Amino acid sequence: MDDLAWAYAELRASRRGKHVRSFSYYHASLVAARPPVASFLAGLCSGFGGSFGDFNVVKLDARSRVSYLRYEDFDAPFPALLAARSCDIERRTCRLTNYADRRNPPILHRKELLLPSDDPRVAGAERLTRRLEARGAFADAKSIGTRAAWRRRLVDLGLAALVPLP
Repeated sequence: MDDLAWAYAELRASRRGKHVRSFSYYHASLVAARPPVASFLAGLCSGFGGSFGDFNVVKLDARSRVSYLRYEDFDAPFPALLAARSCDIERRTCRLTNYADRRNPPILHRKELLLPSDDPRVAGAERLTRRLEARGAFADAKSIGTRAAWRRRLVDLGLAALVPLP
């Protein structure tokens, strides 16, 4: 668990990532930019029967949990979650959840925060987030975490044409 706290601190030091409650989310490219952290997280994933290369986002809790998340095409404005390998280090348990066939999967907002600052996708994603923020799309963020709820919010605000959703 000390190693997990170390990895968490190393990634937090990047001043990137999306931080929600006690969790922090990072794109695999940001993790890869810190080879010792990437090696540790890849080994941990392997130890739980997974392959780090199968995921594109890591969700960390410094206490005892790490999740390896696979989102659909990260170039999509708000990619849907396809799979999650959630591991509790302290309890030595792991659960794989498949979201690919769900009609209403969770989606990712503010993805620009997860990417390295020099990633070419950051500028466009930031512009889209600012435009949607200005129109109130992120008000009451707890209610827009799934594809259907997000679509409903965009339609209600007259923004559906601005953000293509499958």
